[in-house]
Order: sequence, then C-alpha cells, then structure tokens
Amino acid sequence: DLEIKGTNFVNKDYPTVLLINDTEKITAKEVTDTKIVISITDVIKAGTNSIRIQINKTLSERSNFFVMNKGWNKLNGLGSYDIMTSNVFDDSNSVFSFADSDVRDFSFWGFPAKLQGTSEGLKQIYVKQLGSYGAFRMINDKTGVLTNTNQAFYSDSGFETNNSTSVTSNFSPAINGLNISYLDQNMSIVSTIRGAQIYSADNGATIIKYDPPVWTARGNFYRASITTLAKSTNGKFYQLGVINDFIKEGSNKHRNIVLESSTGYSDWTVVDTITKANQNLSYGYKFLNINKVFTIDNTNKALVASTDMLKTWNVVKTDVKSVFLRTETQWYIHSGDKIYVTKDAGTTWELELELPAESVVNDISFSKTKIIVSGNKGLHYLKLE
Repeated sequence: DLEIKGTNFVNKDYPTVLLINDTEKITAKEVTDTKIVISITDVIKAGTNSIRIQINKTLSERSNFFVMNKGWNKLNGLGSYDIMTSNVFDDSNSVFSFADSDVRDFSFWGFPAKLQGTSEGLKQIYVKQLGSYGAFRMINDKTGVLTNTNQAFYSDSGFETNNSTSVTSNFSPAINGLNISYLDQNMSIVSTIRGAQIYSADNGATIIKYDPPVWTARGNFYRASITTLAKSTNGKFYQLGVINDFIKEGSNKHRNIVLESSTGYSDWTVVDTITKANQNLSYGYKFLNINKVFTIDNTNKALVASTDMLKTWNVVKTDVKSVFLRTETQWYIHSGDKIYVTKDAGTTWELELELPAESVVNDISFSKTKIIVSGNKGLHYLKLE
C-alpha cells in the first residue's frame, strides 16, 4: 500500500478524488482528514508516478513517488563502482553499501554509501565519514560499524556522530584487516587475521579488546591466519583458519585452525590445530551451523562442505564461484553468469537471476523480505519478495 499524509483530505459535501499520473482516477482503501491509503495496482507503473488530490474544484499540487516491481530490480545509484557488500532492512527503503571508488587495477579506496528512497528511485547520499576504509556494515538505518587499517568506528546515528577505537599493528597487521565479523542489535565483534577481537555492546562507548593468542606468531613471523569468525546455531562462536609454521616445519605444511568461544571475544578454546588443511580450498569459510561449513574448491571450481569441522570435504555442486547462506537449507551460488538457489539443502536448484557476461559477485545479503546482490563494475540487484 501507499500511504499519503497531509491535511484537509475530507470534505463532508464533496468526495475525495485521487488522480494518478494526472489521468487515472482511483479509489482509496482508506481516507481520513490526515491520511489516504491506496493499493498499488496496475494503474501505477514501475518507476516515477504522480498523485494529485481533488475535492470539488480544488486540485492539490502534484506529488511524485517511486514504485519498484516485486522481484529483481537493477540499482544504478553507485554507477560503475565495484560494490563489495550491501545491507537492506525490512522496515526501511534504504540500502547501505561499501564500495571501491578507485577504478584503477590493484588500487582500493573503500567508502560507505547510502542509497535513499526518493521520488526518482534510490539515490546515493554520502555517509558522513571521510577517508578510505576496509569494511562497513549496518544493522538498521542508524546503527553500524566502519573500519580501516587501525581504527573501528561505531555509530547509532547513521554516522552523523561516532565513537572510535584504535589498535596497533601487532593487534591487526594486515592493511584494512579489521573485519566486522558479527553485528546484531545488541553487540558487535570486530576481528583480525591474528585472532584478536574488539567487542562492544554499546556502539563503541565502551570497548573490550582481546589480544592475539601468543601461539599465532613465532617471533616476528605470523604463522596463523584466522579467516572466519561467526556464530553457530548452537549459540557458540567459532574462529576458522589455517596455520603454517614455516620456520619450524617448512612451506606447505598447512594445518586447520578451529577455535570455540561462548562469547565471541574471550575464553577461546582450541578445538583443532593439528589436522592437515586442504590447500585447494578457499579459506573464506561460511557457516550457520558449525556442523556444516562451506567453501569453494578453487582448483576444481566446486562448492564443498565439511561436517567434521574442516577435517574432510565433500562436493556439493560443481561449477561454482561463490556461495551465500540465507538459512541452513537455503543457499545461493554464483555459477557461470547466473545465480541459483536451493531451498532444500542442495537436493534441487532453481535459476534465481541471470547476470551480465563476466560478472563478479562479491556479496549476497538478506533481510526477511529482500535480497541484495553486490559485485564489480556496478553490479547491484535488489529483490523485493
């Protein structure tokens, strides 16, 4: 439904007439003195429409509004930038994205952006935060986290204001290595490749830092690489990665890392640092349930899954570039120049979206009623379910 707010919508002597695009008269579902509710029908086209209200001989000014079709819509608000991630919400028309404005190869200038609903569609407005960044994530229209190489910024005002904290290179040695690993309405966890965390439960007003485990380094050599921190359906947090003690064992002796914690930022216990890691795999692991971890076999270009915490792997589907998990049984994959979905844990697959040739998909994220695809060269699609 479309809701119009104003005043003097009702006259006891004359009917309230609604004109769509200056010509089509429609009937409202509800009319009060301050509100009119109309259904979105075929009279209202996708794109920009106008509405005018007439009572007797008095005709209101024209007011424009924008309509998107249910299903997939191409977004153009970020032009041809590489779009790394996006967030959408059920209670908002806004889209928050993290993109690279440096179009040169092998260069990166990450910036946060907001696409705001207007009468002409979703238009970019700049998030009030200058500089280059490494990650950006919002949980709603106001609350989010933004990071660069040595700082994390927290806001509950859409980054009109923020709290921040800094870290040393020992805490996070990688450029743009502060990863926003967990964010919900109550807390956030920023993590690093060395297994360190920054925890906050009040948008950065107070911070708890958990230093990197001593065993992740040997002298100045960082032998461990923690690539994933996520929460499992069992309520516990897990860090996954790989360790290669080059000084002690030589090259290509990679072993798995699995760590477990009830908090996500302290009390980590070692589950595994012994089993041999499969070096054909991408170490960008994804899971909702730790008993089924997914990644991509880069050598064989296949989606694979482990049900024993990285020890062994089984092929789920061949010809897969990337995977994104919505639920434990509903997964989306990029294969060829298409996105496919399974809703039964891989038993059957359906075509979800056809992409332009040579598309690179960086992220697919979800709300309860929306899906957003982000990728290189302005690849940006929003599905309204």
